[in-house]
Amino acid sequence: QIKMRERSSKLTKYTIYPRDKPVEVECDMETDGGGWTVIQRRTKYEVKNNNFEKDLQHYESGFKTEGRALWIGLETLHELTSFPNNQQALRIELTRKGATEPTVLLYHKFIVGSQAEHYKLTIADYEGPPDYEALSYHNGEKFTIKKSMTEKPDKDRCSDRLSGGWWFKECNKANLNGRNFKNVWESPRTSKTLGITWHIKNNDQSYYYVYDSVEMKIRDDDYGFCTGVFKS
Repeated sequence: QIKMRERSSKLTKYTIYPRDKPVEVECDMETDGGGWTVIQRRTKYEVKNNNFEKDLQHYESGFKTEGRALWIGLETLHELTSFPNNQQALRIELTRKGATEPTVLLYHKFIVGSQAEHYKLTIADYEGPPDYEALSYHNGEKFTIKKSMTEKPDKDRCSDRLSGGWWFKECNKANLNGRNFKNVWESPRTSKTLGITWHIKNNDQSYYYVYDSVEMKIRDDDYGFCTGVFKS
């Protein structure tokens, strides 16, 4: 609610207190009226392409890497998305290599379950290009960790290697925490969801797209009405 109290605020870092513990977060106070809390970021400046191949404890507590990439943490995500009277919207921005503008996707309902629920994903009410609706395929899945650098890498029916923490299914259409490849030829054709992945309907080449940046951010779904950005 920082943006509501400080209409002119352009600061990007704040301390919040979920579970009465301080957590530093980055906020986007400009995009579409502002008020967004950044929960995940990938950038072309990441030094290692396997920066997000972490264990569950790292994904629970959150982490940052070289190149300004970040993951806010599952425990914080659960706290931020579980208020019964404050439904959260999820905004995803995908910027392909060489593109000047991102493709913007919005889910008006986004909930991450508790540790006891294995941080189950609840997602609904998509708004964006119809062919880009990939995340609803993962609705209801538990958050799990996949490792590609071991002697026996994790895999599924569609890929012989998987990487990162995500709401994985038996075959996957999205994984924004995968390996951050800088060139198309780096992504093996036998592992179509090993890298940062967002499948576009009827376009299997999209499994191998390379992204300069990816960002996930959340805010109250009714935020625009509360601040006067949108009029009913």
